[in-house]
Amino acid sequence: MRQSRIKISPAEGEATYHCMSHTVNGEWLFADVDKEILRKQVWQVADYCDVAHRN
Repeated sequence: MRQSRIKISPAEGEATYHCMSHTVNGEWLFADVDKEILRKQVWQVADYCDVAHRN
């Protein structure tokens, strides 16, 4: 069974989150164009929420 995610409060320091684009079986969820659209949307939300991000 999957464990709950650990959430780190901003007072404790930085947290890193990893977005996956393929399944456990190695199958891709998105085509290249769709993956780029998702990446841009995630960056827009990060900018809006004032969250630092790395390429």
